[in-house]
Amino acid sequence: MDFIAYINEKINPLQSIIVLSGAIFISSFFVISKSKAIKRFLIIVTSISLILAFYLNIYSFISMGNFSNFLTLFETAQMIEVGIILFSALNLLFFISIYKVDSNHFIKILILFLFSTVCAVFVVVARNFLLIFISLTIFILTIFQLVTALNLKMNKARPYILGYFLRPTLTVILFFFGFSLFYGAADFKDFNQVLQSEYISNPLIVLGLIIFGIAIYLYFFLFPFQSPYLKLIKRGEFSSNAIIWFLYFPVGIFMFLKLNDLYSFFIEKNSLYMSIFFIVITFICIFAGSIGAFKTNSIRRIISFLFLFFIGIFILNISMFSTGIISKSLVDWFNIGNVLLVLFSFIPIYSIFGVVEKNTGSDSIENIRGFGRSNIYIGINLIIIFLSWSGFAYHIEPFIKYFNGANFLRIGTANIILLLAVVIAFIFLMINIFRIVVQFYRKPIGGVVEKIIFPKFLYIYVTFFTLVILVIAILGLLEVLNIDVGIINFKITQVYFLR
Repeated sequence: MDFIAYINEKINPLQSIIVLSGAIFISSFFVISKSKAIKRFLIIVTSISLILAFYLNIYSFISMGNFSNFLTLFETAQMIEVGIILFSALNLLFFISIYKVDSNHFIKILILFLFSTVCAVFVVVARNFLLIFISLTIFILTIFQLVTALNLKMNKARPYILGYFLRPTLTVILFFFGFSLFYGAADFKDFNQVLQSEYISNPLIVLGLIIFGIAIYLYFFLFPFQSPYLKLIKRGEFSSNAIIWFLYFPVGIFMFLKLNDLYSFFIEKNSLYMSIFFIVITFICIFAGSIGAFKTNSIRRIISFLFLFFIGIFILNISMFSTGIISKSLVDWFNIGNVLLVLFSFIPIYSIFGVVEKNTGSDSIENIRGFGRSNIYIGINLIIIFLSWSGFAYHIEPFIKYFNGANFLRIGTANIILLLAVVIAFIFLMINIFRIVVQFYRKPIGGVVEKIIFPKFLYIYVTFFTLVILVIAILGLLEVLNIDVGIINFKITQVYFLR
């Protein structure tokens, strides 16, 4: 036991990476195999490695606490972020196994997938500029190869893959310039050193931070740069779209969170100008996503635009901090809460609509007319999951508390505009939800409702996400009503996530 504890201490915080690397090593022996038995064996090995990595990620943090050296940082934030990456990867394995298990390149795809997950974990725990840059670069390169491998038979998608990945490539180049400016200005190698130094106000540091902001904006394909993203999602294979949504985007979010402290410093020093800037960006991103989803009839494009809407929520959180509505700790909690809301809603939604499109041969919203009549159980689950998006309303509560404690005449124009943005965004989100739900119970064009046969395991899969959402919603409602259930000493509505 002492030897195991000693090894665990020496490899901390890389336990999850080592476990996943072991799965890659085992898979490499069967890379040219086409046997279905071998494929099933490797799916089981990959599943066990992801579950074990998830467990070790939490166990190592609980047993050994925070860890930092000149290369890596592993604190509460990193533990949660790595956990989200691994949970997302476990669900992505589900998509890949369903749609690509018959492919001759399945094992190669599995190895690329595991390697991209390892790179994603490295991006999260990396502290040193060089390690961050290398991890992000290799991650984007691996995702490019993975998406290409998943779309080998999708002739309509292949021309758009290169166009899509030109943006992440530009992001890497901009990050290289940003890191170079930081290192050249202060001779430091991580963001915390820059933040705590007297060089923080150096013009080169400010320029580097602007370049990082542009790089992140391009990485997310936010308005008006969304065209390559939408074209690829519209034509891409189901599992490749899931890779983009549930692995590529979360890594970008966590990369953005690494810069939060630096942005917060400059926001506190230049609150007025920074507030105006972030409010404008918030308006653009949220309304572009909402209106884009409302105008299209393609389910894939609707989901794609709504995903961009929720990406815009991260900028909204910064805007609320810049105007003094919420604290820095609450920004971090809102960001993590938003990531979890996106994963626990979009994963089951996409898994269901993937089966619907496969059965109907089209992704038109007209194909789900009458869906709730013929597939009652799945329809009810979908409605509950869609209604979970109303959790976006938690952004309104800080405004209520802020306005109650302030003279209305002293609230400021920026806060009022930001509140209007939140309310209007919430209304647009509800309209998009209502539009989809109404389609479930409209009479089909042909007059006949055909029941779609879903795999049995999909019922269990979707039910899991629905139950999680219901439990969280019930606990939150009980707390709002001041009803103490006395089960656990944990308050969902009073969490302050500390980085």
